[in-house]
Amino acid sequence: MNDKIRLVYLDEDEGWQSQAHSVLKNDFQLLIPPYMPHNIEDIWLEICEFDAQAVLIDYRLNNTGVVSYTGDDVIRVLHRHNKHLPMFIITSYEDNALKECKEAQIIRGKELFTDANQYEKLKSIITANVNNYNSRKASAKNIIKRLQDKVSKGENLTNEESAARFEAELYLSELDLDNSVRADLITSKSNETLEELLKVAQSIVDLHKK
Repeated sequence: MNDKIRLVYLDEDEGWQSQAHSVLKNDFQLLIPPYMPHNIEDIWLEICEFDAQAVLIDYRLNNTGVVSYTGDDVIRVLHRHNKHLPMFIITSYEDNALKECKEAQIIRGKELFTDANQYEKLKSIITANVNNYNSRKASAKNIIKRLQDKVSKGENLTNEESAARFEAELYLSELDLDNSVRADLITSKSNETLEELLKVAQSIVDLHKK
């Protein structure tokens, strides 16, 4: 069984594709599409087929004029499907990307492909983000199961427990925004009384104050 992180690298330049492959191949289960699709939405299909756990994206994907979108545009589109999938911008134009990118939280220069120390830092960042992503997902599932078991036994949830369950359900729904679960979640909450919703909202605020 391959336990390496499944990483997608997106770059329109064949030279950088080759460089990235030589550096990343030993540490990650790697997918590097040979070309960027004209329809930016098609990128999500490749992400799903590979079951990617992280995405590393060149900032200036539009540099050669083959496609019109940037790496930041890609992240914006992917966030519509999965709000929390770990994604990172890598670029030769780091200063520009830092000023212009609105979606990317982590931006690194392409010198990391030739600088061993910089690469080790990136590898650690990717690993930490993926581990956190997996941990939050598992934690949310555990919270929901534990509280559902309590309800199935005929026990009532406290306001704090209701808030915790709501946040866990919401987080999981944000990992799969194409699924009807999110709509069902919102609908189910809208059917509750205003007083109950206010109690849950206050409990969420109280949870974050701790």
